[in-house]
Amino acid sequence: MSEEKRVGCLYRVSTLMQVEDDDIPMQKKACKEFIDKMPNWTLVKEYCEKGVSGYKKKVSDRDKLQEAKEDALRKEFDILLVFMFDRLGRREDETPFVVEWFVQQGIEVWSTKEGQQKFDNRVDKLLNYIRYWQAGGESEKTSIRVKEKQSQMIKDGIYLYGCPPYGYETVKSGIFSKKGIERKKLKILPEEADVVKLIYKLSVEQGWGGHRISKYLNEHNIPTKKNSKWTVSVVNFILRNPIYKGYLTYNKTSVKKNGTQGRVGSKDWILSDEKIDEIVIIDEEEWNKAQKIRESRIPDKYKEENMDYESYPLQTKSQALLTGFIKCGYCGAKMNSSTSTDRTKLKSGEIKKGKVRHYYRCVSRISNGGATCKTGKTCYKQDEIDGIVIEEIFTYLDTLKKVDLTDRINQINQKNKTDEEIKLKEVNKKLAKSEDEFSTLKNEIIGAINGTSKFSVDILSDLIDKKEKEISEYKMQIDKLSNQIKKQKDNYNSMVQLKELIPIWREEFDKANVEVKKMLLSQIVEEVLIFEDKIEISLKITMKDFLKYAQEMSIKEEKTKTLVNDSKNGYS
Repeated sequence: MSEEKRVGCLYRVSTLMQVEDDDIPMQKKACKEFIDKMPNWTLVKEYCEKGVSGYKKKVSDRDKLQEAKEDALRKEFDILLVFMFDRLGRREDETPFVVEWFVQQGIEVWSTKEGQQKFDNRVDKLLNYIRYWQAGGESEKTSIRVKEKQSQMIKDGIYLYGCPPYGYETVKSGIFSKKGIERKKLKILPEEADVVKLIYKLSVEQGWGGHRISKYLNEHNIPTKKNSKWTVSVVNFILRNPIYKGYLTYNKTSVKKNGTQGRVGSKDWILSDEKIDEIVIIDEEEWNKAQKIRESRIPDKYKEENMDYESYPLQTKSQALLTGFIKCGYCGAKMNSSTSTDRTKLKSGEIKKGKVRHYYRCVSRISNGGATCKTGKTCYKQDEIDGIVIEEIFTYLDTLKKVDLTDRINQINQKNKTDEEIKLKEVNKKLAKSEDEFSTLKNEIIGAINGTSKFSVDILSDLIDKKEKEISEYKMQIDKLSNQIKKQKDNYNSMVQLKELIPIWREEFDKANVEVKKMLLSQIVEEVLIFEDKIEISLKITMKDFLKYAQEMSIKEEKTKTLVNDSKNGYS
């Protein structure tokens, strides 16, 4: 009589929907029927993984599989049985070695459909690896298909699933899937929508960052959707989520190769093709402006090359109008605001404090004693610098009031848009061709391994590497061109906004508080360079276009002033 063998069964489904569709009971039934056919096999252990992806999730993060490994080390079963081997996983970089590990512990590994996996020779090892390489490929294809389907649903304006974003609730849509499941749609919650509008107002009009906004909301006892405290990350997510301008979004997170989930850059988000007016909380122009402000505050070391970033004040707490724009003309370092207080020593020995004076000081001079500066000056009076810059801007805007800029704006927009879109279309064609060639090369892998391909493994590997590099370069070009097109669109919107703002800018500026004044300046000023004998004011590209057009129109009564103001008296 043969020795009794104890069997441990592992069942796994990737999604909870499969659990509801009775996929786990099917696997259990197949395994038990298989055990009944085998003499002296007895079921002693069952490991059930519900809603666990064998492709996205690492082996080390799968609790039930780890439990089975621990039981194997304790010799609690002799055979590990699965419905199909892909229930053990679909990761070609891990799963083949998991199977081999069980066999090395003296555990037989069986599948009800594929029989026993042995490792008697190198062919067994190769077949084991190829099985999971193919399974990984199938999972990748499935993932691509699911992602493409969901992407298309988002583009069509269909809300998929999950907790609704702050400002919304989900309601029945009256639209049903092929399986008869009613889809849901988003509906604005007025009270939460008012908070979203407040968040954008504090960002765009006051220049507040996520920290100040979250602190303000908490101090005013405004709860989040889950009745918890506001955090910087939650506020920043609201400030960058396109849902508030009416676009459903997909692909904001993804699973990395190591199995962890991470955020996807906003440039790779998938948005609905059309704006959904009924879910708009924030005007698109205001939303875009909030993005420019956030982008401008990215630390220099994290900024992408060949990307244009607009200048906005890094923070608006300071009473100095030009912080964030003003730089030392000699070393290029930013200048910050500092103060000094007059002090008088009385006969009694007491120190009497007097007038507080405000200055702009070069950061480089503060940090290293001015070693990089060519000037011997220590600081510049804040009120004098602010006054000169503001007066130059007022004079400049008064000049532009006399010019009709509508035609010029449209000409600039149309020319830039056409050129970049043509280039983008050409690069997309090249990318599609390279991806087809890459796919063909990947299909040669099995042939290269068994010797039936016209390519050797080494040559094929080299060709694949080169093609991957080529694809990566095309994608970088597409990102760059897409960013340029977006920038041009933003520039066009800025031009239109500034054209409408010019007649009332001075009035709005005069009545605004310091925080709003700083944000108004950010619409016009790129940077201000301070020298001992002059100030150079650089305006944003849209304003330069306006100036060029004004010069072309040959304004007779008033010449356009230079934006370099020579100081006769100097600064102290």
